[in-house]
Amino acid sequence: MKYELRENQGIPVALLVLMAVATGLSVANCYYNQPLLGSMAKDFAVNDFSASMVATLTQIGYVTGLVFVIPLGDLISRKKLILTNYIISSCALLAIALAPNIYWVWGASLLVGASSVMPQFFIPLVSYYSPPAHKVRNVGIIQSCLLIGILGSRVFSGFLADVWGWRSVYFVVCLFMLGCFLMIHKMLPALSTCSQESYAGLMKSLLRLLSQYPYLRIASLRAALAYGSFFALWSCLAFRMKQEPFFATDDIIGALGLCGLAGASTVVFISGYVQKYGARFFSIAGGCVVLAAWILAFFGNDSYLWMIIAILLIDAGMQSIHLANQTSVVALDASAINRINTVYMTIYFLGGSAGTFVSGLSWQHYGWTGVVGVGIAFTVASLVVNCFKSQRHKGGH
Repeated sequence: MKYELRENQGIPVALLVLMAVATGLSVANCYYNQPLLGSMAKDFAVNDFSASMVATLTQIGYVTGLVFVIPLGDLISRKKLILTNYIISSCALLAIALAPNIYWVWGASLLVGASSVMPQFFIPLVSYYSPPAHKVRNVGIIQSCLLIGILGSRVFSGFLADVWGWRSVYFVVCLFMLGCFLMIHKMLPALSTCSQESYAGLMKSLLRLLSQYPYLRIASLRAALAYGSFFALWSCLAFRMKQEPFFATDDIIGALGLCGLAGASTVVFISGYVQKYGARFFSIAGGCVVLAAWILAFFGNDSYLWMIIAILLIDAGMQSIHLANQTSVVALDASAINRINTVYMTIYFLGGSAGTFVSGLSWQHYGWTGVVGVGIAFTVASLVVNCFKSQRHKGGH
């Protein structure tokens, strides 16, 4: 059954649920690898840094998709783009499952990242079609499922890999993507485009939007730095947990994602307060929470209890920052909603890619202390960005 959608008139519950579930399953593609990096390193006989490049390249692929695919949503059918990406991601996931070496995984991971950008179509759609009173709430629902997908993916992949091996994860999630394809094809209506520009014009307009809206620069940068801190933890956590005193298996490492799920629940509770207190307030508060998490991760790095608390805090703080900033930027200009979201998410994931890469190098040379140093540096930088202000009509606060 297909539904009819009109601006600010609301979204049927069934369609909102479908987009929320599809968001979680789609974004999960980029994170299944995190608990599996140690097993991949062992299977392909490579060092930890080579294995960590799987996560880095996935994030780079995601950025590539954001830059070159998402802007097309203002130009051609978003439904066709979404369905095409589901087919491509299915093929790329299958390629990882059958990979003969780490280089094959690197290439397929780039493609997985580039084709897993569907949530960045859904979030602006939900914001655009939801009634004004429910925009933040509905976007918060999508954001919650996005985070559940990120963190739940680690739990799922860790447990499945421990039973059937890491390759089984990619066989199963390939089927998930095909299921999403069928449901989206059945239920999502054709959606009109809102730009008359050429593709080249759309790409150039990304830079114009950055210039036009100072707040877009500020919100994107502070969220990106926080995301780099977030990824510093998750990209190296598997390596730390494989060491003494933990010697954790993939399922235990994946189970730590459950702690992050608890942190993700904060998104639902704060969504109603974003408009009241503003994105800057939640960026500062969230940054302080993330900073506290890193301090715990340093002094309690040999204790499950303190590591679990650190994970809870870093996920809660990160998602507070992300929800507040993304909700505010997508409201800047309805005629350029996909491109504005593209700019924000591109900078956001570049921050994540940088955090993954730098923390991987730091782990290789300085161990967990180096990773903590990277996390603290990114967090402090995010807090410093809050010192810069701009008016909402020029880019909002």
